[in-house]
Amino acid sequence: MEFKFTDPATDFSSGLQVITDYHQDFLARGLQLVELTKTIQKQGMTEDLANQCMDMYCHYSHATILHHKDEEEGLFPLLVDQSSLVIGMIERLIMDHEEIEESWAALSSRLSNPQDITNFDHLVHLTVEFEKILRDHLTREDEDFSPQIKKLLTAEQLEEAGKKMSKLRHLTL
Repeated sequence: MEFKFTDPATDFSSGLQVITDYHQDFLARGLQLVELTKTIQKQGMTEDLANQCMDMYCHYSHATILHHKDEEEGLFPLLVDQSSLVIGMIERLIMDHEEIEESWAALSSRLSNPQDITNFDHLVHLTVEFEKILRDHLTREDEDFSPQIKKLLTAEQLEEAGKKMSKLRHLTL
């Protein structure tokens, strides 16, 4: 079976749209990931479930890195001179990124080798923890940070951010 990453973002005309597309994908996929590991906990590992683990591993291994780069290289540089409030928000979000990456490292080592998973309870624990950390981060961004972006950045700046994000993927617009 071939595992291929499909970028959740299809419209790079605005950096905010790219962020929104990723947030929607992460929220939906997070629920699927938790459900997958709970199914494994109940039934044990099967070939189909192992393939689903590998698919999740492939997706998140690309998506989390791209999403963090989108923010850290596409959006944050446009906002650093705005206010101490925004700088504080950016610092918090970067700390979140580090926490998400740590949690993902623990989970991904299992999902990438599903045949070696023996402690299904621990797998569920790691998955629930990862999904919660990511969901809390996305909520913080959506409720606190995105409104600041909308207030502070012009349509041209958001377009510039979208172009930067497309370049991170080696796309040409």
